[in-house]
Amino acid sequence: MKDLYKALGVSETASEADIKKAYRKLAKEFHPDATGGDKSKTERFKDVSQAYEVLGDTKKRAEYDRLRRAPMGTDGMPQGFDPDLFAQIFGGMGGRGGGGGGFRVSQDVGGDLGDIFANLFGGRGGFSGGGRGPSRGPDMQGTLRISLEEAANGTRRKVKTGSGKTVEVQVPAGVESGGRLRVTGQGGVGPGERSPAGDLYLEIEIEPHPHLRRSDTDLELDLPVSLSEAILGAKVQVPTIDGHVWLSIPPGTSSGRKLRLRGKGMARPDGSRGDQLCRIEIVVPRLAPDDEESVRLVQELAKRTQADKVRPF
Repeated sequence: MKDLYKALGVSETASEADIKKAYRKLAKEFHPDATGGDKSKTERFKDVSQAYEVLGDTKKRAEYDRLRRAPMGTDGMPQGFDPDLFAQIFGGMGGRGGGGGGFRVSQDVGGDLGDIFANLFGGRGGFSGGGRGPSRGPDMQGTLRISLEEAANGTRRKVKTGSGKTVEVQVPAGVESGGRLRVTGQGGVGPGERSPAGDLYLEIEIEPHPHLRRSDTDLELDLPVSLSEAILGAKVQVPTIDGHVWLSIPPGTSSGRKLRLRGKGMARPDGSRGDQLCRIEIVVPRLAPDDEESVRLVQELAKRTQADKVRPF
């Protein structure tokens, strides 16, 4: 079997983060856009991409490690090789989410099964799960940067394909950073007239939002409020992925309390949406040293609210 760890320049004990870091570095170095179409470097780019397709996925990596350690049988295949299991793990049928128009968002993009089989075994043996047809063009890799609002609600974006033309792709609602969008048949062109094109893989990168943070399907917001708003209660405008909305602050709200805006989070697989959690942060005013009247009022407030009894210890 081919040494995929060697292709990425990592050890067999490399962590997921190290594998991803090595892949990104090599993909950037050998990407056809950066090498001017150098054929040898394009092949290196393809080897790196195929290695990451296996080592970047926990299940595929575990099965690859098991097969490469197994003794070889008389048929040139690892002992205990199960074609159906191989097809199930490496067939690219897993992943999260989906999208229309033949596009698929997934953390588990498998590519062509025959290509992966040949990559792992060097073309030896006979695999009934799928033969190799005409040589495909190389798969292409890229990054698609989108806003948090686009990730939450879904969007359509125009991207350049391996053949140089521009196509529109659908990004489904609820995608995550690191998810991969597979655009079938829009990668590098094949070596012959009848050769099918490779696929285009776009890694989703969600740009940071100035106020909102993602927590699974929920969104979080640090919400500053004044001392008077916290004590007396108020209605304040807060940002959401759907625009600003009014939020009621109950009287007597303390710092750290979380107020929930239902249905203002990210899309879930069942079509529902998560919530937005607004964490209250009371902003205490700084009084001028000569503002004797304000100091007197705060001292009076302290007496009325028994400030020395707010701590339980």
